[in-house]
Amino acid sequence: MIMKLEKILGRCRPVVVMYLKILCIFSAADDFIRKLFGRKPVLYRLEYHVAEHCNLNCKGCFHFSNLVHSTELPGLGQYRSDMVKLSSLFGNIRIIRLMGGEPLLNPELPQIIRATREVFPKAKIHILTNGILYKKIAGGLQEEIKACGAEVHVSLYKPMADKKDEIKKFFRSQGIKYQMNGPIMYFGKYLNLEGTSDPKQTISGCHASRCTFLQNGQIARCPLPFNIKHFNRRFGQNIDMEHERINIHDNKADGYAIKKILRRPMKSCRYCGDIQWVKWGNAKDNPKPEDFLRD
Repeated sequence: MIMKLEKILGRCRPVVVMYLKILCIFSAADDFIRKLFGRKPVLYRLEYHVAEHCNLNCKGCFHFSNLVHSTELPGLGQYRSDMVKLSSLFGNIRIIRLMGGEPLLNPELPQIIRATREVFPKAKIHILTNGILYKKIAGGLQEEIKACGAEVHVSLYKPMADKKDEIKKFFRSQGIKYQMNGPIMYFGKYLNLEGTSDPKQTISGCHASRCTFLQNGQIARCPLPFNIKHFNRRFGQNIDMEHERINIHDNKADGYAIKKILRRPMKSCRYCGDIQWVKWGNAKDNPKPEDFLRD
């Protein structure tokens, strides 16, 4: 079954590559027109970890959240400062994804949503959750989600698949905007520790290449330059991707220059290969490097 899935997705790769190329062309054209008229550029999407840790131990988690066994939460003050800085660089961010880890584990999520809406009034705000804590979307959190026009996006993994109708009923009864993805029965392994992949080839079919990631005043083309530290720490590796991060608080920072860098393949893309699909599983208490590595 997995081999069939890989063959199907493999045939779709040319379509994915063409789709990403078209998006890149439109983005460059949009930048050209905006710059011509003296306007700020627009960032398509920004992702932010509201929590590094998670309450679901997915084997081979793309963000390595199953390797984080302590509470790791970002500072609200730093987030506000970063968003204000981004607003000076970009006229808008079309989609801001508050995720993790599991964002519902952060008690300051209501304040984070409010700060996001205040700085970027036109942005779409998506809260990505695995749905386990959906009943905790109440009180102040629920009020901010509604008041700020945010949407809750549920990634429905195998352990919560039988709760699908129950979760939908809850969101509808509370008047909360939501989307549901899944059930998700497969995960993708992509790491190549030898660093022998062709960055241009890797980036050509990589959806993560449009997942501009923010953390502590820095952004990068994808989450890996920030999250690889969890893999390094757990398995004694020393994969260095810090050079891929862009300091948005640099006095010389410019929105157009930043977007130009974000369009380029990262040198660190050599550590990623084509995705190998495997059945979703629980890592339990014994995650292994092989959970993340392509065979």
